[in-house]
Amino acid sequence: MTGSRGLVIFGSTGSIGTQTLDVVRSGCGRYHVVGLTAHRNAELLAEQVSEFRPRFVALSDQGGRERLQVLLERKGLQVPVVTDEELPSMLGTVSYDMTVVAAASVSLAGVVYDLLRAGLPMAIASKELLITLGDLLKPFRAQLRPVDSELSAIWQCLAGENPETVEQVILTASGGPLRELPPDELDSVTASQALRHPSWRMGPKVTVDSATLFNKALELAEANVVFGVDRSRIHAVQHPQSIVHGLVEFQDGTTRAILYHPDMRVAIAYALGAPDRPLCTQVARLHADELGNLSFSPVDRKFRAFTLGDEAGRRSPRAMLALLGADEVAVSRFLVARGTFGDIVSVLRSVLGATSDASLPPTVEARVAAVEDGRRLAEEWYRRQYPGSPDDPEGA
Repeated sequence: MTGSRGLVIFGSTGSIGTQTLDVVRSGCGRYHVVGLTAHRNAELLAEQVSEFRPRFVALSDQGGRERLQVLLERKGLQVPVVTDEELPSMLGTVSYDMTVVAAASVSLAGVVYDLLRAGLPMAIASKELLITLGDLLKPFRAQLRPVDSELSAIWQCLAGENPETVEQVILTASGGPLRELPPDELDSVTASQALRHPSWRMGPKVTVDSATLFNKALELAEANVVFGVDRSRIHAVQHPQSIVHGLVEFQDGTTRAILYHPDMRVAIAYALGAPDRPLCTQVARLHADELGNLSFSPVDRKFRAFTLGDEAGRRSPRAMLALLGADEVAVSRFLVARGTFGDIVSVLRSVLGATSDASLPPTVEARVAAVEDGRRLAEEWYRRQYPGSPDDPEGA
């Protein structure tokens, strides 16, 4: 493996994690896997260990760790399986070149912050973690390699440019699975409708966030964190073809854009290889004759979750973090039928109205606590709305 880049992948069994391993497979020896972490999918993690032979694995769920140990023993694999608490210590005993953060859990905020302080580059797909850490990431911006397709596009557009020449940053939104739905039918949308994204293959949480367009509000905040561009210069437009992933307009009147077919492996490969552009053989090529029907429009006002998220991002970090926590609760309940699609907007509005714009202490703990405040307020809203119902949607 001499000369290849060693990776530790957080969240290897999720959508971004599995596509990262696709890129590793097609990387012609450019990368090797040092560590893999997951939440509870022991079966898929065991398959990944068998194929990629990491130095260690971590699994959050205790029952999952027990199953994983049995599966690895059956395969004759002797790989240390560590807990979340043991993970920082393990990371200090192995050698690697880059971390890939494909897991969204805010509980990783401290680990992510410490990894960045160690000085290594980080390919990161988690809007939640980037927004949670916020201004604390200013000293580490040069180490961050965004994996979101829109953020990756902006990163590429800004390469080699003077930030002071940027007039505006424009993120694109497909409009998700509900872009053609009449506004008066939104509140009664089912989970199966919301999960039917026309362009992207993603996990359930981010797919629902794409259906409400709250995901795009998160990306506006994320772009401000990653690139330091003033929030007033970051905007979003709807682009149903999902071919143009981001645009940057400069003060001389020119605009730079990144175009490709919807495929997260493009952004992942660039994050792992930049400034090189490694070939990922599974990615379909975009041809010029496919560009004749591209369209752009303002974000539809029916997407009220986007409007609320945009307002929170402009108001204060505390407001944005509260909505981050509230949205997590609302989407998790919607996915297990313990709340409606319309509840998501109602919860966000309620939590935003109940949250102050007081400044946050410059610590990881304070920012994580602000997310927890949003979760708490959202749970209180559900208890008022649905008295007597179970509180834990994870247990459904």
